[in-house]
Formats: sequence, structure tokens, C-alpha cells
Amino acid sequence: MGLDGARVCAIVLLLVSCAPDDGPGGRVRGPPTDSGATTAEETGADPDTAAETSDPDPDETETTDSETEGDTASESESGCPSGMANLGAFCIDRWEAHLVAHSPYEVPADDVVAASAEGVVPQGYISGDVASAACELAGKRLCTVDEWMYACEGAEARTYPYGDAYDPNACNDTRPSHPVPDYWGDDPDMWDSEHMNDPGINQQPDTVDPAGANPECVTPDGVYDLHGNLHEWVDDPDGTFKGGFYVDAVINGAGCSYTTTAHGFTYHDYSTGFRCCW
Repeated sequence: MGLDGARVCAIVLLLVSCAPDDGPGGRVRGPPTDSGATTAEETGADPDTAAETSDPDPDETETTDSETEGDTASESESGCPSGMANLGAFCIDRWEAHLVAHSPYEVPADDVVAASAEGVVPQGYISGDVASAACELAGKRLCTVDEWMYACEGAEARTYPYGDAYDPNACNDTRPSHPVPDYWGDDPDMWDSEHMNDPGINQQPDTVDPAGANPECVTPDGVYDLHGNLHEWVDDPDGTFKGGFYVDAVINGAGCSYTTTAHGFTYHDYSTGFRCCW
């Protein structure tokens, strides 16, 4: 072998020995790192492992383990999973959540996966703990109360998702009669758990609307139905849901401030729904 051939071999060996090893799992993308975002510790990831598999180039786009779990959507150009709005420090579902392969009128058990899509009837009859688990199986999580409030009122602190002046035609919050006595008539037990979770309640006319069916009930960021339609659980183990529902979005506060804390995290009835954050 001549001198030039030896030099070529040496260069090839040097390039091979210096090639970066991304590891068998590929790169790991973390969620937004601003305040309120999920950390590696919160998602159950090993921080040391995540550091070892990340690329030192800050311009590299990485992917999370959560994108391969459950029924997760691919990341969109906004930096959020598909169907979510990017609000800077976090992402939030644009539409109230439904459950994959599950009736929105039936009480769900464990091992259900959250999804969010326009035109689909959102899930009622769900407890906070099941909603939280469904978000996690989708690679997301329940929103904190602060995240939910920011999504609804924005930096300008709007009273309603769409502005400061109430519009009775914007959202699904003005059903004239209550659906429980409408359905059960004079039954004296209508307010117990069994009766309040009957699938027929939300299948009556003028009850829960498909996600996004009220085009004026939207924030400037494109998040729908934060006021009315279904109550929405937030991440509070003591039990809090926000926003009101299709009969009442006034009693417990106006607009975005509507807050119910009367029930524990395992409570559910026809009016309780949710959405996820990331």
C-alpha cells in the first residue's frame, strides 16, 4: 500500500471511531421547559438517562417517549402534539376530550385513552382520577388549574374565552330546563349516583354538543368550549372542575372563573368531562 492509500485508511478509521452514538432508543424530546411544563421526573423518565441520550446541539429537535405511548398524535409544526394549541409554557387540547373506542355516554373504567378531535361528542360521566389516567395513557396529563385559567382568559384576563362581554349565543350554556328531571320525571331518587350517571341523560336533545360545534365559543388561540358544554376536571387531587356545563355556567362564577369544588376526585356524573395538557 502506498502513502496515499495509508492516509485514506487512517482518515476513514478516524471518522468511524468519532461517529456519534444516539443509543438504541433514539433522542428524547422534553415538553416545554417554562413554568408549568412537564419535567422528566413528572413523566417518570430517568433524568440521567434523558441527559445521556439527548443531543448536545440545542437546535436539534428531539422526540419524547410519550409520542409512542397510547393513542398519541405526532408532533405538529406548532411544537405541540396534533390537535393542541401552543400557549408557550404548555400545550392544551383545542377540544374537549373523548375516549378511544368508548361511548361518551357510559361511565368509563381504567385503561381508557384520551383523544381530542373536532366534531366528536366529548366524554361525560368521567371522574378526575380516570380522566388523569386517560391523559397519561395518551402521553399527556391533566391541566393544572393555572394552565386551564390561562388558556381561558389569556394574558389579558378575559372574563369569557371570547372576550369580556357575555354572549348568550356563543357557547353551549343556556339549556332552559335541567336534563335530570327532564329524563326521570318525578322519580324521588333522581339525584343519586346511579340515576345521575344514566347514559340516557346526555342523549336527550339540547344537551352536550360535539366538540367545536359552537364556533364563537373559542379563545384567540383556538381553544374551544372552555365555557359550558361539559365541566372540565383539572389536576387537583381534592377535586376541582372548571367552566360550567350546558345548563349552568353562572352559579359558581362568571365565565373562566367558574369553579366547582364540591366533589372529590373520584366523583362523576353526566356533566363531568375533561381535556388534557402537555
